[in-house]
Amino acid sequence: MRATRVPPRDASTVILVRHGHPTGRPWQCFMVRRHVRSDFAADVFVFPGGKVDEADFDPRLREHVSGHPSPECTVEGTDAWRGLRLAAIRELFEEAGVLLATRTDDSLVKLTEDEDRFSWYRESLQKGSSTLLELAEAENLRFALDRLHPFSRWITPEPLPRRYDTRFFVAYLPEHQEPLHDARETTDSVWITPRQALERFDAGDFPLVFATYKHLERMARFHSVEEMISATGASDLEPVMPRIIDRDGREDFLLPGDPGY
Repeated sequence: MRATRVPPRDASTVILVRHGHPTGRPWQCFMVRRHVRSDFAADVFVFPGGKVDEADFDPRLREHVSGHPSPECTVEGTDAWRGLRLAAIRELFEEAGVLLATRTDDSLVKLTEDEDRFSWYRESLQKGSSTLLELAEAENLRFALDRLHPFSRWITPEPLPRRYDTRFFVAYLPEHQEPLHDARETTDSVWITPRQALERFDAGDFPLVFATYKHLERMARFHSVEEMISATGASDLEPVMPRIIDRDGREDFLLPGDPGY
C-alpha cells in the first residue's frame, strides 16, 4: 500500500544580511541554531523562519503594511502575497528580535530605544497570546513588506512526515536593531559569511540541512548583497522539491535537472 503523502504547509524564512564589519569585509548573514528537541530540523543552523499562521492573513492587516505585490508573486493573489511576507516578518521578530516595520513618518522602528516594551511584544507573539495586528494597532506601525526581497521557494520532499512549502526572502538588518536568538526555539546565533558557513560545515562543526547548505552555496557566489538580489530572477522563484534517494546505504538528495530525478 502506498504511504499517504503529507501536504506541505506554507512557511516563510528570512535571510537577514548586513554589510561586512568593519567596512570593506565580506557581507554576512544571520543564522540561528534550532533547539536539539525541535520536532523539525533539530540542532542545526538555519535562517530565521517558520510556518505561516492563520492570523498572518487577517484582512485588517491590509491597513498596516507598506509595499505592494511584485510581478513574480501576483499569480498567488495579493492576500497570499501579503500573508507570506507578514509571516516572514513575524518569524524574524520572534526568532531573531528584528522587526521590519515603520512609524507613521516612514522611519524604521528603533528597537534599541524601546527594548523592554518590544521584548514583551516578542515574547507575547512567541506564546501566541498576541498577534501582529495587535502589535500594529498598539504601536501604530506599518510592516515593511517592501524590505523583503524574494530569493527562492523550496518544498520538503514527499516521504517526510513534516513538510513545508517555504518562501525565502532576503532582508537587510535595519539600523538601531541587533538580532539575538530567542533562547526558546533556538539556542545559539551567529553572523557569518556564506563561505565560512560552508567551510565550517565541511569541517564538521556547523551542522546544516540540505536546503540550507544549497542556499549558502548559491549565496557564496555573490560578492555583494546587491548583486545577489539583482541576480535573482523568476526561474529562481520556481518551486524546488528535492528527491530523497538511497546511495550505498546513505540518504542523499537529487534536485530537479539531476540525472535520475
